[in-house]
Amino acid sequence: MRSSAEYSSILVESPIAGSRRVALAGMLLVCAVVLGLVESYLLAWAPVPWLRLGLANIAVLIALSCVGARYAFAVSMLRVMLVGVATGTLFGPGTLLAVSGATCAFGAMVIVRAAGPRFSVVGWSVAGASAHVAGQFAAAAAVTGSIALLSLAPLSILASVLLGLATGLVARSLVSRVSTAV
Repeated sequence: MRSSAEYSSILVESPIAGSRRVALAGMLLVCAVVLGLVESYLLAWAPVPWLRLGLANIAVLIALSCVGARYAFAVSMLRVMLVGVATGTLFGPGTLLAVSGATCAFGAMVIVRAAGPRFSVVGWSVAGASAHVAGQFAAAAAVTGSIALLSLAPLSILASVLLGLATGLVARSLVSRVSTAV
């Protein structure tokens, strides 16, 4: 069993220190926002309206790996807000779903990361993608007052596992490059 000091170190540890950490977190936030906007644009052509690729999560995964959980959480939440401002959806129901999904995804990624080296960035991504979908369905059911939408959950979770795997593979290849560059 881990001590509370070990758990708190999971939230703050980072191989990068000081102003470099802040600068990298800022750059990753910009990347997350741009990827989120690209994804919003692509959503208009998606064959299924609820399907998102999770491209912005690549930046969150890199942040979690390289600058630590606190900065990664900031990247995740600020991305949701800034994309909401840029698309004009900040105070709409989509933001509630996005915040719910991003919060659940981040929590799952931190938990899986805390499990140690058994899980790589790819595992974090799959866990985060699945939790993101579960969080969004929970929020949607609460907002609509109906559990009828949950009939889409199995297909959505399957898609999230596959997309989380793809996103995680991209993030894994980038983490090694970012870690050596900084």
